[in-house]
Amino acid sequence: MLSQRRSYGIRLAARAGVLLLLSGAVLAHHSISPFDTESFQELRGTVTGVSWRNPHIRLTLRVDGDDWEIEGDSANAAARQGLTRDSIQVGEEVLLAGWPSTLGRRELFMTNILLDGEETVVMDLDLPFRWTAPEEVEQDTTNPNPGRSIYRVWSSAGELYQLRNPYVLTPAAEAASAGWDPYTDTLALSCQAPGMPNAILNPYPIEFINEDTRIRLRIEEWEAVRIIDMSSRAIPQDTPSTPLGYSVGFWENDTTLVVETAKIDFPYLDDAGTPMSNDVRIIERFTLSDDGSRLEHEISVTDPPNLVEPAVWDATWQWIPGTVIRPYECDLE
Repeated sequence: MLSQRRSYGIRLAARAGVLLLLSGAVLAHHSISPFDTESFQELRGTVTGVSWRNPHIRLTLRVDGDDWEIEGDSANAAARQGLTRDSIQVGEEVLLAGWPSTLGRRELFMTNILLDGEETVVMDLDLPFRWTAPEEVEQDTTNPNPGRSIYRVWSSAGELYQLRNPYVLTPAAEAASAGWDPYTDTLALSCQAPGMPNAILNPYPIEFINEDTRIRLRIEEWEAVRIIDMSSRAIPQDTPSTPLGYSVGFWENDTTLVVETAKIDFPYLDDAGTPMSNDVRIIERFTLSDDGSRLEHEISVTDPPNLVEPAVWDATWQWIPGTVIRPYECDLE
């Protein structure tokens, strides 16, 4: 069976969206600068610096005498495309395309790169090639669908975690958010892992593992592990608060896993400095499709001290044979 390779996800069986919609502005997950995803800009220049790391790879590109800062997806996402630290060398001339900075800076979020005549979409979105025709590749059919089960590794399907409506913040939350400086306060810059719900609002594969009275939920990003208590009916009041909180779950009609999480001790709701209190409660619904190949995820966050109304995200995960959870290893270089 043949299919077009439109993005690097098909080649190595992983695609994921990396966008969070925040009050109309679109930010790449963990990105410091906001980028305009409605526009594309092409740059041809010489690579003068390479930082190959999680959570984002970065390049410095000399273009007509000016230095441009190029941001890309994670090193893990690049690895799923066959790109490694040695794929891009200092001194090499490359052609890039991506989203320009909304602040007028010489910064670009790289979506496409042309290296030695071979084009790659360097992010987990199903974007088209710009300069070359997609090649025909034979898909791996040796790992058939194992049936209707949540217990497997899931990859994203298209854009991930769309916020239904912009946040409605309380006055106190608005005041706190105004003091956030992404260039100094972004926790990912110091390799600090986020708490819930931000821990799962990301583009990386996840895996559900059945452990009888509980479910282990592995998240590739930051190598986070959530434990879902399937035997308790309520969150124990005497359990200590942690960044990921305490989760209890149950099956609804044998098709939807409902998870409630509280006891979360983490100061931020997202990557943009939106404050979050210890009163936050999260309800998630993971719903399997009829054929078991897709998983719909709804996540609703209630936090009265900061949110006037719940913040609700929707996402779709898909099962892609061969996808594995990779080590994350955030690098402070």
